[in-house]
Amino acid sequence: MSYCLNPHCQKPQNLPKNRFCQNCGAKLTLKDRYIAVRLIAQGGFGRTFLAIDLDIPSQPLCVIKQFLPDILNPSEIHKAKQLFEQEAQQLDKLGQHPQIPQLLAHVEQEDHLYLIQEFIDGDNLATELAKQGSFSETDIKQLLESILPVLAFIHKHNVIHRDIKPENIIRRKSDYQLVLVDFGAAKLATKTLLAKTGTIIGTPGYTAPEQALGKPTFASDIYSLGVTCLHLLTQIDTLDLFDANENDWVWQDYLTTPVSPQLRNILNKMVAMALKKRYQSPTEILQDLTLVKPPIPTVTKPITPIPQTLPRLVEVDKKYGYINPDGKLIIGLQFDQARYFTNSGLAPVKIARQWGFINHEGKLQIPPQFDNVGNFSEGLASFKQTKWYFLQSKWGYLNIQGDIVINPQFNDVYDFSEGLAAIRLGMSWGYIDQYGNIVIEPQFDEVSSFSEGFAKVRINNKWGYIDKTGKLVIPPRDDGRNFSNSFAAVKIHNLWGYINNQGNIVIQPQYLNALDFSEGLAPILMETKFLGLLITGEKWGYINTLGTIAIEPQFDWAYSFSEGLAAVKRNNLWGYINKLGQIIVEPRFDFAANFVNGIAEVVLGGQCRYINKRGKLIY
Repeated sequence: MSYCLNPHCQKPQNLPKNRFCQNCGAKLTLKDRYIAVRLIAQGGFGRTFLAIDLDIPSQPLCVIKQFLPDILNPSEIHKAKQLFEQEAQQLDKLGQHPQIPQLLAHVEQEDHLYLIQEFIDGDNLATELAKQGSFSETDIKQLLESILPVLAFIHKHNVIHRDIKPENIIRRKSDYQLVLVDFGAAKLATKTLLAKTGTIIGTPGYTAPEQALGKPTFASDIYSLGVTCLHLLTQIDTLDLFDANENDWVWQDYLTTPVSPQLRNILNKMVAMALKKRYQSPTEILQDLTLVKPPIPTVTKPITPIPQTLPRLVEVDKKYGYINPDGKLIIGLQFDQARYFTNSGLAPVKIARQWGFINHEGKLQIPPQFDNVGNFSEGLASFKQTKWYFLQSKWGYLNIQGDIVINPQFNDVYDFSEGLAAIRLGMSWGYIDQYGNIVIEPQFDEVSSFSEGFAKVRINNKWGYIDKTGKLVIPPRDDGRNFSNSFAAVKIHNLWGYINNQGNIVIQPQYLNALDFSEGLAPILMETKFLGLLITGEKWGYINTLGTIAIEPQFDWAYSFSEGLAAVKRNNLWGYINKLGQIIVEPRFDFAANFVNGIAEVVLGGQCRYINKRGKLIY
């Protein structure tokens, strides 16, 4: 389908092969190259068409903007054409910015003026608002950080946009960048001309007071961008966000989630009615934005109440679902990959190539959109998303609502633990807080998450422990594990023992291996000759916190206790013991994992199965 550009044509639709209108005879192509295919917008000063560039083999889409000078007096047409030429040249310079559509051509044909611009494929922010609901503080901060440099660029070229609003900001699909559109020279030429006659320019509700009087300044664009932010935050009509009786903004009354004081002050200054009280340049706002700290995310609660017992992950034929404690499948086998539920009440799931999160009812709470994610911990989960093209393959953090609270910027990350998360920049590891501030500078070769106030770090191939200030408080040793039950296993001269949280050795190094304390006991590996049971060689047993043998070494492998039971391996089969060392579930499995919420995953006959604490197969 092609479309006639003659504004008086009664039947503008034409067949694709036509080069002249079958109704009025007007030429359908501009410069024998660009052909309109659909009318996409129409206003008081002109029309906008989706078009095709016939000169390029792939025939890419572009945009034709038509200026209709017949709305002016004949004496004004010559001046309008002059302004059109001047502003087309200006737009040619602006189009060099990657977040402004490129001007491809400007044309006069059959007494009409046209410009042809790059087509930006994506949704504008008004469409995003309708689809996804009100924007978060993080969304607004990212919007400002993206668009303000564009404003600074056009203001440097002495251009005032005059019509900033959600419809004129498009998120480009190819790289997720925000693009400022509607710089049509024809429209600007018209408005420039009409401004001298006192005609109101811009969109009601977004137009600055001085612009409404025909005297726009650079700060007028800042006002319009500020109002855009208020609308996106509240999803309320901009005219309702201002109380004319009080001559003041009331946008905060409509917030469902409070914003930080820093962002509130920035927005109020952007939309100040008095020009002198408003920001005068985008740079001033960008400087103040560096002070914005989002609300502490850990107060965020999931949408649905969390049950006491969360569903348990199961896998059958490479599909994942979830069962209840009775073994009943309550969330179907529908995911390509999945992980366990955490105390947040959410579980990561993968559909096709993208990760999202479900709640305990199996409903998607955060739609699949990420290349990888971590688990929710302390209200935040890590994510990696390649659409952040300028931060490709970097990790950030989001909250339970799916709002990005720490932008992607790290090469690798751990889950939050005790208020801090380990992050890697380049080859070195450090730690950030829940605002994304680096509180321990990246300096370590390897690290672990904080546990009981300490984190294990590797320095020059030895492991020591730091506190939350980053101070090395327990000197490095050959190897070590995380603190658990106030003890940490450490390796000294090829033997394992335990230290307390003062760094003192409380159980002398004497074991070939040692795992974490859990429920008062720790698995240890030692050389043994227990001939009464014909048990010789290296075997696993358990010690208590005094270092006394609580369960004699007799197992080929052993795990820490969980919910009163521990998985142990004997004669190449796995079973479970209690804290007295008694066999509760006879060894018969190829593998056995810890109990979680009364269910343990086991491997039997090469298949993944699930048992209860009596050893009964429930799934």
